[in-house]
Amino acid sequence: MKIECLGASQEVGRSAFLMHLDKKIMLDYGVKIFDKEGKPKYPENFTQAPDIVLLSHAHLDHSGAIPALYKEQDLRWVATPPTRDFCEVLWTDSMKIMGEELPYGKREFKKALRKWRPITYNEGFRVGEAQVEYLDAGHIAGSAMIRIKSEGKEVLYTGDFKCEETKLHKGAKYVEDVDVLIIESTYSDREHPPRQELEETLMEHIYETLENGGNALLPSFALGRTQELIAVIRSYDIDIPVYVDGMGREITSLYLKHKQYIKNPKEFWKAVKRVKFVEGIPDKKEAVAEPSVIISSAGMMNGGPILNYLFHVNARSRIIFTGYCVEETNGWYLQNKGFIIKEGVELHVDLPWEYLDFSAHAGRSDLLNFIKHANPQKIVLVHGDKTEEFAQELREDFGYEVVAPKPGEVIEV
Repeated sequence: MKIECLGASQEVGRSAFLMHLDKKIMLDYGVKIFDKEGKPKYPENFTQAPDIVLLSHAHLDHSGAIPALYKEQDLRWVATPPTRDFCEVLWTDSMKIMGEELPYGKREFKKALRKWRPITYNEGFRVGEAQVEYLDAGHIAGSAMIRIKSEGKEVLYTGDFKCEETKLHKGAKYVEDVDVLIIESTYSDREHPPRQELEETLMEHIYETLENGGNALLPSFALGRTQELIAVIRSYDIDIPVYVDGMGREITSLYLKHKQYIKNPKEFWKAVKRVKFVEGIPDKKEAVAEPSVIISSAGMMNGGPILNYLFHVNARSRIIFTGYCVEETNGWYLQNKGFIIKEGVELHVDLPWEYLDFSAHAGRSDLLNFIKHANPQKIVLVHGDKTEEFAQELREDFGYEVVAPKPGEVIEV
């Protein structure tokens, strides 16, 4: 058994890991949307073609390169039903925005959708001699940790996961006693603030902004964060005006379609009915004409309706970031330099901003507790910018055998 690390190795983005068993199993196949040159980056070349792709969840850094496999391959990919539907929306948007820069086109996109094989949580199936099971990862709707038993060994790939309960998800459960743990380490060096405290702080900022006669602008990831923010705000206040713009509208309807993948679907349905989805210019004008909350993609402000709202709200408005902004994105520029870049031009933004860490990833304590319960013989640290430092800590302080692979590295198990 060996694992070929094709991405998300000493980096965040382009998750792709090829397991060499009697069948070649690809765990995720994503794209790094923004590298240092501001261009997408795809997984390293594999040495042998995969027989199947097991997809943990739909975010593009895990799913975005899957259609490219269908230029030369003819294989199945496995995912939960919401993940499949989210992928269709995200891949369609990628083709619209990136066009010929993508390594696939409509033919590969359509073929990929035909080759999907559905799976639900705690349902087992076989890939060759390996037994596979999907477990709830608590990250977004349909996200999964993937357990693989083969050759007398048990391997757990966490994908992105969160143990703490949120408004929409119960959180991932610990998995006991595995042989090999391939674990994300995005927040290995820091904790997230308590969720209740974050929610209350968010509402304080919103109330203050609205009372001053401004708009609370919430740049938001369309998948996961937009729906969580709707649920949070409406759990505290059912009356303040809330507008939702961008791709989050379509994703929210898919959340309602796959209601069994969220914690309290009736409450979420009530929350969604109490927000206004922006359909056109009249709705956009209405949103900024009154004190309101505007939840809009894109979360890192590299495109999407949020850029237009920046210059149509009054000076009493405020920007509230609830997610991390990668370096060299507009969100990062605004937080660090006070401007955004639109059509090659620097545009200064005078609005005040706040950052609230509503991350859907496990924080440091959850990572350590998860590792403790898993009690692995070998740990493979992925999906993090500080995997080498975390690996050294786990070796020296806890005595684990740990690998922090580089892109292209092959790990013998």
